[in-house]
Amino acid sequence: MKLSPLQQVKKQFGGREGLVDAILPLLESKDDETRSRLMGSPNQKLLRIHASALELKERFGSRKNLTEKIIGLKYPKGNPDDGYVKRIEEATHKRLLDMYTQNGGR
Repeated sequence: MKLSPLQQVKKQFGGREGLVDAILPLLESKDDETRSRLMGSPNQKLLRIHASALELKERFGSRKNLTEKIIGLKYPKGNPDDGYVKRIEEATHKRLLDMYTQNGGR
């Protein structure tokens, strides 16, 4: 039988605080506002955020590396559009991974 999101959080992280503490370094964020927003999120959403942030960290090392690769795939000759760069910088981890795949990354 599949565990509920609450059971998964308790089993893997010991509780919501443990999960949020595991997510914050992956998001490269240390501010209290991010922490409080995450603490108010549902367990299932926190698990998805953790999974995508962990995948990004393992595959690309950092968010900056992934954004540079996406820009390189989209604009191979350089000279990226400023609006596109701004949109990438504001995108979530999951969206960045999707953009990388859509632009021909593996």
